[in-house]
Amino acid sequence: MGSQPLLYPHPVPPSPIRFRPPRVAVSPEVRWMLLRAFGPAGVPFPETVDPRGALAMARRFELSARIAARQGREALARELGEDAAGGFAGDRRGVTASGLRLLALAREVAGVAEGLGLPVAFLKFVALEGAGLDAAVRRSACDVDELAPAGRVGELQDALVAAGFRASGLPEGEHQLPALEHPAGGVVEVHRLMLGVRPEGSSSATFEVLERHGLLAPLPDLPGRCAMPIPEAQAAHVLVHGVGQHGWWPASYSLLKMVADLIDLTSIYKEAVLTSRALSWVESDVPPAEAEAVRRLCDRLAAGEDPASGWDGPEETLLRHILAGRLDPEYEGALRLGLFHAQPTDRPPGVGVVRRIWAALVLSRAQVDAIYGKPRHPLGYLARQLARPFDLLARLGAYGVRAARVRRGSRERRISRALETYRQGGVTFGAAAESAGISRSDLARSAHARGMKPPFSTQTLLEEVGESSHEDRTT
Repeated sequence: MGSQPLLYPHPVPPSPIRFRPPRVAVSPEVRWMLLRAFGPAGVPFPETVDPRGALAMARRFELSARIAARQGREALARELGEDAAGGFAGDRRGVTASGLRLLALAREVAGVAEGLGLPVAFLKFVALEGAGLDAAVRRSACDVDELAPAGRVGELQDALVAAGFRASGLPEGEHQLPALEHPAGGVVEVHRLMLGVRPEGSSSATFEVLERHGLLAPLPDLPGRCAMPIPEAQAAHVLVHGVGQHGWWPASYSLLKMVADLIDLTSIYKEAVLTSRALSWVESDVPPAEAEAVRRLCDRLAAGEDPASGWDGPEETLLRHILAGRLDPEYEGALRLGLFHAQPTDRPPGVGVVRRIWAALVLSRAQVDAIYGKPRHPLGYLARQLARPFDLLARLGAYGVRAARVRRGSRERRISRALETYRQGGVTFGAAAESAGISRSDLARSAHARGMKPPFSTQTLLEEVGESSHEDRTT
């Protein structure tokens, strides 16, 4: 096994971003994964890593194919041994096979659209491939997303069904029609909107909006009139899809894939893609502090900086959130209460939450199969649906218990660190309380409960007397 994991340094006072992750053990395998997935080529890793652990960690965050493509089998074999290198290479072959299948599906969709005289804009995976990222050999994906002109979305969906695609049984979303499956494998989703990307302010972009603002670039290798969003628009979509849509669900979508896409877009175009204009398009769903945290995280990982070397600031909090969302079962469970957090939507305030709750309560047969397994008898679907509200309440209760434990544990750790810092001297009692995100009186009660006799100084005395006098005046 490799060296013992390091713990992140003390977090700075209350984070400007929405996430409140616990401390995370950053093992050598995690740090190796980050360096090999994002850092400069050829930079040596300073510690010994467990080859199997490194491969397992890369798979957990869906980065193994990317690492194989960036490093090559020979380099991985020298560093980790032939067995682990073979595992990375095998993952890359699997991703490549799946990616090539999806690109073939995109060509088929383009052909159907051409027959209708219909322009389409491909999003996400196909757009990244069109931008030159070699997404098909390094980035796992599960579907092909295309944006059709408003008013003709259903026409394209019907034409795809006529061409042999079949209904998946999954419900439609605000921004897309129900997913379609190809008989030979692969999923296609016809989009109404580029949800959360708002060049005109309040509403998410349609095909016409992107075209009107010059935010589409041609995809000449595909038949018909196919396009993709320009780099700025792609980056904005990657950001809002990651932080805005999946920020509270890192177990369902590895946010390190978002980081990879943004780093790669910047590398391909040799300039910043998260421009002020791009960020303005998504600011309704991605607060500026979180967008800045993403930008700084991308910059630091691309530079090969080690997160165990004393990071602080919002990018450190964001990385802890990303890691804990897949490494800490308590935190991952607590985040499932994200059902009640705001998500990108064009619907009136409050309606989005109601619709999400309704969607969680009323399941399609495909969703029942995915969540509970296929019933032995058709009446099993009715039974599952009738039991769903009670099951959902039980699950939410369990998630709430986990959230309370995470908050309680996080608070206790902050208090312990603050008191230890105060005990060592060099920081005022008020500064210690501020670093823990609590009041000085609460920190004082915790200190007394631990039987602590803090160091004395005139400044501390004046500070504590000042607070007591203030509290006397306000009670």
